[in-house]
Amino acid sequence: MILKRKIKFSRIVISFFWICLLIPFNTSASQFLQSKNTQTNLWDRVRSGLTLAAPPDSKERRIIQASYAKNLQMFNRIVSNSERYLFHIVEEVERRGMPMEIALIPVVESSYNPLVKAAPGNPSTGLWQFVPRTGKHLGLSQTIWYDDRRDVIASTEAALNYLQYLYDRFDSWELAIASYNIGEGVVGKILAKTPAKDKAKGFYQLNLPIEAKQYVYKLLVVKDIIANSKKYGIKLRPVPNRPYFDTVKIHKPIEVPVVARLANISEIEFTKLNPAYNGFVVKVFDEPRTLLLPKDNSKTFLRNLQIYQNAKVPWQLYHVKKGENIQMIASRHGTTAHLLRTMNNLLDNREIALVNDQVLLVPPPIKQSNTSVVYKKASADVYIVKKGDTLYHIAKRHGTTIDQIKQWNNNSNISLSIGQELLLAKN
Repeated sequence: MILKRKIKFSRIVISFFWICLLIPFNTSASQFLQSKNTQTNLWDRVRSGLTLAAPPDSKERRIIQASYAKNLQMFNRIVSNSERYLFHIVEEVERRGMPMEIALIPVVESSYNPLVKAAPGNPSTGLWQFVPRTGKHLGLSQTIWYDDRRDVIASTEAALNYLQYLYDRFDSWELAIASYNIGEGVVGKILAKTPAKDKAKGFYQLNLPIEAKQYVYKLLVVKDIIANSKKYGIKLRPVPNRPYFDTVKIHKPIEVPVVARLANISEIEFTKLNPAYNGFVVKVFDEPRTLLLPKDNSKTFLRNLQIYQNAKVPWQLYHVKKGENIQMIASRHGTTAHLLRTMNNLLDNREIALVNDQVLLVPPPIKQSNTSVVYKKASADVYIVKKGDTLYHIAKRHGTTIDQIKQWNNNSNISLSIGQELLLAKN
């Protein structure tokens, strides 16, 4: 009996011990989640996750600080650019337990503009500015239809995977960030030649190329401005602490203007959220493609897509044969050379040399109406002017007026030429 009482008492003591341990943990976890969810300004959430130490005072650091502090308009433009993408990146950085400074790398790389053009001779692109070779190494597809280096979700996942790999290799976020800039091979060779006693002095004492140190300086200066914006006289534009976009899947090709129309957004907004797509048409191959749409518009798009019959566009892929040109292919498929160039991002008004087995996206044949050539666009019928046409005959043939045609084409003094395109029945 005494033994049973001792066992029972021991169980009570052990249970009490674990309860005491778990209460503070659960309380702190609950407080963290509550704090995260109640923050209305995303910048507050960013600030709470900043962990890297500021670099030592130096001439380079002061120059970088001055360049940002003196150009408040530029900094506010970067903040404005970030609004579409920052929440998603912060969520991913936080989920992985990374320092929040990582979410600021696109400030340095692209000014948070996925369509920014790199300097001449620099093939990098996207928020994270991947060059083609690195992009392919990280699994980012690059075709004539889309470039996943500019895809917001795919490129962010690749960048964070790569940065985590660099951290695991070098056991230092500063070295990981420097390697992201100049390459892990360069950093690895320098560390291999560095004595252990010198490594122990820290990142800023390593004999790294100046551009690598300046890159880290720049990132941490940006971090300091975000953390202490009042000190710099900068009032950061608030960014809502909520998702900006939703993802939707499409299973068939669709024109960009049609997506914009169905989602009730501008084509500019579509392109900023979906910068990976290169052409007039979002092409779907073996697997569905993902589109990003503003959170308030995604349901509108899906609802309208179901009832929009013209969204089913019967495009086909055509493999160019040796000796063929645009005009030959257009004639064979009942379309126009201009439309074929537009669909495939080929320069107009210029004969493009096609390569054997090059893949072209060919639209459906244009319809014939009273010997008139007409094809459908997202928001209008387009008439191709033929020999002998006059505005009077075109208007009469299509049941409209000359003035209406001029209005649709924003031209009060239309001079017709063979092959010219006129908008008709504009919605």
